[in-house]
Amino acid sequence: MTFEDEKTIEQIAMFGLDVVNENETVEVNLKDLMYVFLTLQELQQFFHQPSHYKTLDDISKFMGNVNTQDGFTMISKSIHEKMSKMLPKHLADSFDNGDFDCPIKPPYFKDA
Repeated sequence: MTFEDEKTIEQIAMFGLDVVNENETVEVNLKDLMYVFLTLQELQQFFHQPSHYKTLDDISKFMGNVNTQDGFTMISKSIHEKMSKMLPKHLADSFDNGDFDCPIKPPYFKDA
């Protein structure tokens, strides 16, 4: 088993989180925060029950695409329109510098 095989999706996704000061706080717009919360809640509601996604088509319909107002749009809007405004500048800069980019890619990632 390689080092990559031992990493979970959560470990890969949370790469770099340990540099964030747990005592640092931010003030956020409540409506934006609720949009993100409701998006995560909808994702959990869909994915918690395997009968909701018996086929790849079921997932495709739920996620939609950039031209629909479905799962992908909600995720994208949560990240790029809502959460990005909530990050302090030093963390936004860290993202831009790639400091949160894990060198180990998740199993679903395939180089183009």
